[in-house]
Amino acid sequence: MPEGFRAAIRGRKTLLGVFIKTASHQTVEVVAAAGQDFAIIDAEHAPFDALTLDRMALAGRATGLPLLVRAPDHGASFIGQALDMGLTGIVAPHVDSPEAAHRLLAAMKFDRGQRGFSPSTRAGGHGAPDARAYRDAADRQSTLWCQIEDAAALPHLDAIAAIEDIDCLFLGRADLALSLGVDSQNDPKVIDAVRATAEAGARHSRAVGIYIGSPSEIADLAALGITVFVCGSDQSWLIAEGRRIRREADRAVGD
Repeated sequence: MPEGFRAAIRGRKTLLGVFIKTASHQTVEVVAAAGQDFAIIDAEHAPFDALTLDRMALAGRATGLPLLVRAPDHGASFIGQALDMGLTGIVAPHVDSPEAAHRLLAAMKFDRGQRGFSPSTRAGGHGAPDARAYRDAADRQSTLWCQIEDAAALPHLDAIAAIEDIDCLFLGRADLALSLGVDSQNDPKVIDAVRATAEAGARHSRAVGIYIGSPSEIADLAALGITVFVCGSDQSWLIAEGRRIRREADRAVGD
């Protein structure tokens, strides 16, 4: 796990990544070759079994690509296993209170006394000779991103952002729109929630991230202090490029 990646997040360096929804370690290799700063395996909305995650974690480490996983829920067993595999961190959906964030950290960080420990994992070097050193390094390097995507989270933004071991408040505008009872992520209610989250991040020196459909959104969002951007997914990249080729081919033959 590259310790410098967590430092870059916490230092609010601008980072660009992508969601991976295809259950394939080759996809991790391709994303790394595309020059992304990180990628997130989307185990909330796409099917990933443990063996596939294990192979993808190995590909991330082999290519030097920081590879996080968006967990399907807040289950401690999934979180612990993912980190044991050597994944870089957890993107946790629907974090709507500081209590939920603390439970996630208890599942992730050995020093909170609840995460199951084994040095025989990939993350532990298959038998770390110094168990204490491994636990300390794992706690320093693992990164937690809390998704802000519920109306219920908005009154607690400062309390969540103030938790020191949280590295990023990650905005989900589609779910926010649904939770706020509006039809568009461009609705003023969603825009206000994005701004409020960015302001809470700034007050507590906490990075703020967001999913975007196009790099054209980056400038305006960066002006709010947002520094972590997830632009599309492997599937959306493939569809967009396939459609572009289709259009060019049709023009070439005059259709």
